[in-house]
Amino acid sequence: MNERIFDLSSRLNNALINNHKVKELNKLEEELNNSYEVYLLSQKKDEALELYTKIKEIYPEHSKEVKASLKKLKEAKENLSNHPLVKAYLSIYNEVRDLYMEVDDILFSDFKRRAC
Repeated sequence: MNERIFDLSSRLNNALINNHKVKELNKLEEELNNSYEVYLLSQKKDEALELYTKIKEIYPEHSKEVKASLKKLKEAKENLSNHPLVKAYLSIYNEVRDLYMEVDDILFSDFKRRAC
């Protein structure tokens, strides 16, 4: 029994590793990690978030300073999320996440029902 489970889990693992969407996701992740342009956009977003957090501690929530800082943060997030490489990555990521969720449902649905 244990050998069969090991064999099946190994086959499932290989099928997932060799899935074209998973391979594409891994390739895009590597490209993201090596993109200086994406790095800069990510840094700008992080800096805008840090500034927004600090300004919120100093000024009232509806102040012009907080609103201006929030606007810059939204712009930085939008610039990052609209980068073609980020868009492609997120699109494939969602497809792969759905695949993994489907596998999870198939494998563990009986256990989940019993737990309820």
